[in-house]
Amino acid sequence: MSFGKLKRALQGIINRKDLTDELAGDFINRAIDEVERVCRLGSMEALLEATNWDGSRNTIAIPTGFLEIIDLFTDDGVLHQVTKDQFFNHRNDGKPAVFIKAGASYLVKPYPQPGTTLRLHYYAETQPLLADLDENVWTRSGFNAVLYGAAALAADYFQMEDVYAQRFQSKAEGYVEAILAQDIAEKWAGQTQVGPVQHAGQF
Repeated sequence: MSFGKLKRALQGIINRKDLTDELAGDFINRAIDEVERVCRLGSMEALLEATNWDGSRNTIAIPTGFLEIIDLFTDDGVLHQVTKDQFFNHRNDGKPAVFIKAGASYLVKPYPQPGTTLRLHYYAETQPLLADLDENVWTRSGFNAVLYGAAALAADYFQMEDVYAQRFQSKAEGYVEAILAQDIAEKWAGQTQVGPVQHAGQF
């Protein structure tokens, strides 16, 4: 479903002439923001590769749209996030092994040497929808969660009766829970091998 179709659907649910295209679009983008504060799906994963090291820098700027770190790693393994005290006391020689978050950056120690590739694996927010034909993962596969989340925001904005806002919010939360349940099921899916029961006869 496109951004334009989502806006039409929202306007149909709210059924107010003063729910303009601009307002509808704002509610939809805000609803996506709220869904992304809860969901952590494979489709939200991103990878930043940092390669321009000279042995005198150890800072990785946190990218725009960053939501949550998954891990930080090199070809030699995963770095461990530590406390500031542990970071400052860590050795200065060798390959990058530990990191901390400081402001809008991650600091790595030991300092990466030339030729090192540091990879920041993280969850990222989607870009705001702008044009009517725009689509993203939420318009394609999570449109009901976004639609009813936007409807709850619109109901609050227009000071509609609580019963409408609560119903829209409840439906939105139900769809979000379904998305999370499906994601968990997919992550745990796979072939399961069960051996024969011990101390039991063959029947």
